[in-house]
Amino acid sequence: MYLVAHRGLHSKNTKENTLGAIKLGDSNSRIDGVEIDVRLTKDNQVVVIHDESIDRVSNGKGKVSEMSLDRLKRFNYGSFLKRTTISTLDEVLNKFSTKTLLIIELKDELIRNIILAKKVLEITSRYPNLNIWFKSFSKDIVIYLKENTNRPVGALVNKNHIDNLDLDVDFYSISKKIITNEMVSSKLLQNKNIMVWTINSKDDMEALNNSVGTNLENIYIISDNPLIFKK
Repeated sequence: MYLVAHRGLHSKNTKENTLGAIKLGDSNSRIDGVEIDVRLTKDNQVVVIHDESIDRVSNGKGKVSEMSLDRLKRFNYGSFLKRTTISTLDEVLNKFSTKTLLIIELKDELIRNIILAKKVLEITSRYPNLNIWFKSFSKDIVIYLKENTNRPVGALVNKNHIDNLDLDVDFYSISKKIITNEMVSSKLLQNKNIMVWTINSKDDMEALNNSVGTNLENIYIISDNPLIFKK
């Protein structure tokens, strides 16, 4: 199996999707990949953050889409002891190594989905030596990426987006809540890379084994706690 650090290798003092967490995941020899999320600011800059708002992950409040990059940079996304600003995708790629897989999830920006996809492709094109994969819940983003890049593109799948299994993609990122052995072994998923999220405990891993069998050789485990698992 492959271990992927979900939103970086984060902790109490090194918060999710910050440059520090991403660099920790990138530099750890036990980690095969790092997964991050990207969104658009009001001024169409691509920043690394999961939520629509900054309320949960910073000392500020408001929606990412309603603030400029300059304003977003004013808040603290780290701990009380270690102030951290929000990172742009370009800032992350500039510090990322060629040895680790980087999985970029493009969040749903509704009418700005294609703007986000174009921006991400424009930025990542400046880093041809990095091993970058893309994924999204959004069908229009997935289709646009498939038509405009040679890098691997995947679809996110959960109970509300089960029809994303019909998309012609290079891999699927499937919720642990719905994955089954029948799904993994089906003709549809044969010869496809499979990611499973979010496997955060040994109980989660045992449940995954019960769902898909113990042969996890080609499965990517996306986890907030990847270092608790033996490869």
